[in-house]
Amino acid sequence: MDYNSEFCLDCKKYSETVYDHTSGDTICRECGLVLEAKFVDTKAEWRTFADSDNDHDPQRTGDRVNPLLHNGGLGTMISDSKNNNGGGSDNNQFRGLGRCNRMVQKQQNPDKSLTQAFASLASKASMLGLVKTILDRAQQIYKQADDKKFCRGRKDEALTTACLFLACQEEGVPRTLKEIAMVGNGATRKEINKIKEQLKRSLEMDSKITHAEDLTRRSCSRIGMKNQGMRAVNETLDNLKEYDVRRTPKSVLAAVMYMVVQLSNDVTNDVPNLKEVSEAADVAVGTTKKTYKDLYPYASRIIPSWFAKLEDLKKLRIP
Repeated sequence: MDYNSEFCLDCKKYSETVYDHTSGDTICRECGLVLEAKFVDTKAEWRTFADSDNDHDPQRTGDRVNPLLHNGGLGTMISDSKNNNGGGSDNNQFRGLGRCNRMVQKQQNPDKSLTQAFASLASKASMLGLVKTILDRAQQIYKQADDKKFCRGRKDEALTTACLFLACQEEGVPRTLKEIAMVGNGATRKEINKIKEQLKRSLEMDSKITHAEDLTRRSCSRIGMKNQGMRAVNETLDNLKEYDVRRTPKSVLAAVMYMVVQLSNDVTNDVPNLKEVSEAADVAVGTTKKTYKDLYPYASRIIPSWFAKLEDLKKLRIP
């Protein structure tokens, strides 16, 4: 509703009036008199047509065009809604038109498989809490793969999940394979990773490797580590690049986090134990132990001096 000021015949003065866009009435706020009925609203109409008779949202625009679909994702739907108030013959005609329309769409819609895949990608992205830019990139990857006939003969769930995995890496929002596989709907990590590598080769995409630093903030925040601790973890990981540590990024991150929490109380709760650190980094406890054993001899050279002196390093548990 909008507010304005007009002369009210009942109040005998200028009073504040209300414009009710639903009924088209101009109403006096003082006495409730309808000063004008069915006024013409000259403002632009911007409305998305939700399927609701009680929707008073003044927007009157359609959904955005999807450039990846041949018709932009736009089409015509003839509804056979139960709310139709026409007579019996009218209802039958509407239902008949609706059936014919659906049959034509099934026969003439070249984007049916793409539309289904895009819906699956949107659902998976929503479950992972991914932003729109990542979803758009995943859809682009799938469309490129479809144009190259790559999608034929491959499981849809594994393929769409692999597209999301690649999009995350390309947009600098890394997710681990285990996290991605949680929305795979039965697709195994092995299947997802295999298709991801095949996609990169087929589409000639640059290989973007996930480094331990990419996972630091999310993993450290899970154990309540504050900025100082995260900074120490990042600098330690950076110093480790000079050494040949043949472990996965996640396991290296877990071991470094375990070192840092032993040397600092820079966490919101009690100092996390090995199991809690491993769970935060999404690594098995045994793997963290082995990696920690590999890194322990380098502790004095990789942990920044501003964070821990040589005397402080004696706090580290001997593996």
